[in-house]
Amino acid sequence: MTFAGILAFLGLAVVTMDVLGGVIATGVLLRGGAVRHLLAFLGGYTVVVTAATLVLHPLLAWLSSVLRPVLDSNNAIGTVEIVVGLALAGISAHQFRAVTRPQQKHGRIEERSTPTRLAATPLALAGVAFSVTALADPSFTIAVGMASQERHLWAHIALLLLWNVVYQLPLVAVTIAAAFGRHEQLVERVMAVFGPRRRALQTALAILLALIGLAVLGDGIYALISGHVPWLRQLIMLR
Repeated sequence: MTFAGILAFLGLAVVTMDVLGGVIATGVLLRGGAVRHLLAFLGGYTVVVTAATLVLHPLLAWLSSVLRPVLDSNNAIGTVEIVVGLALAGISAHQFRAVTRPQQKHGRIEERSTPTRLAATPLALAGVAFSVTALADPSFTIAVGMASQERHLWAHIALLLLWNVVYQLPLVAVTIAAAFGRHEQLVERVMAVFGPRRRALQTALAILLALIGLAVLGDGIYALISGHVPWLRQLIMLR
């Protein structure tokens, strides 16, 4: 994979970063959870994502040969971009509505419910359920497809591991902080930094999603009416 391909590959993970995992992990800690609970949750997620990757890799190779006329069609990829652009616009509208919601206050972690209310097995199953959010994300499929273009197996594995770490960075960061006993400080720091700026950050995120959605939507429409090579196809073709 070229340097431009790696930048696009990791940029995809950054742009589509899943903050929900970090939110759930923080919620587990607020309910008195321990490191083993976070590891169980992360383990359930990892098992399913790994299995899905092993299945998706040969499936994408087969689909690539079967659907080659579709993948080579600018109109087909442009239509996909239109759908993605509309979806991003919808998410942006949801974020704008979320700005108006009142902010909830939480006490310190040790003041929340006791760890005896939590168990590792249900959290592992919750991690399995949470993995569905990643599998349903088109960026996951694109990342597997881009990494599979790497000839060496070790590089393929390393790229996917790095992508998933970046993609789930909030969840990984909370888990590492908890492992070193720094989760209370991390939660307090995040609340101190982002709490007063919640509305501004959500508004900025909504605007960013709207701009990206409009750009992708416009590129898809332009591809349909002019024969322009869509950005999504250019991204898939990066090596």
